[in-house]
Amino acid sequence: MSSLCQCPRPASLTEIPAYDCPETFGQIQKAAFQRLYKTDGTKNGFETPTSNILTKASWATMMTALDDTKIVVSPYIEAPTTEPGGARTFGGGNETLGGIEIVIGREPTAFTGVVRQMPQDVIKSLKALECEEIGVYVFDETGNIGAILDPNAVGTYRPIPLRSFFVSDKIFGGFEAPDSNNLQWAFLPNWSDDLVRLKPNDFNPLTDLR
Repeated sequence: MSSLCQCPRPASLTEIPAYDCPETFGQIQKAAFQRLYKTDGTKNGFETPTSNILTKASWATMMTALDDTKIVVSPYIEAPTTEPGGARTFGGGNETLGGIEIVIGREPTAFTGVVRQMPQDVIKSLKALECEEIGVYVFDETGNIGAILDPNAVGTYRPIPLRSFFVSDKIFGGFEAPDSNNLQWAFLPNWSDDLVRLKPNDFNPLTDLR
């Protein structure tokens, strides 16, 4: 049994919701970054009724903010790849009963992408995020927003926490490819448990947030 499991166990198995509408994100094309916490230690995010993640006005307020609520939006990201974390295991062979490994947790999820043909002052500003404790909102090809629904606060959406944010130095493309910079980060284990896909009311974050 994983060390993450609840003990004592619930009286019955956890109910699995029934849905008839499949959920699939399209290609992740941009990302918006925000500090995870304000200076007073409270979490950042969009909190109803003071701000609405579905409206352009709320995004504009945070993008022009001069404090720790500020949001910054990336250039277009190409070749996005998400590699989910596998099981963390112990044992096998003679170490455990029947040689069966024990699952003790899960690994983080790796995200990688490429920013192509971008002036390096833009890249330099992205590199500054390596020094921050940040989270990310992701925008897919149809303009949907990926965010974390706070299970403890009705109508509140928060950035997806990330770690190990990194942007590479310039890669010369030479004769056959454009210049580029790689970027990467890691999502914490169980990062997608409260992930939601949201359709904005009055804007497309890919084209309207700059």
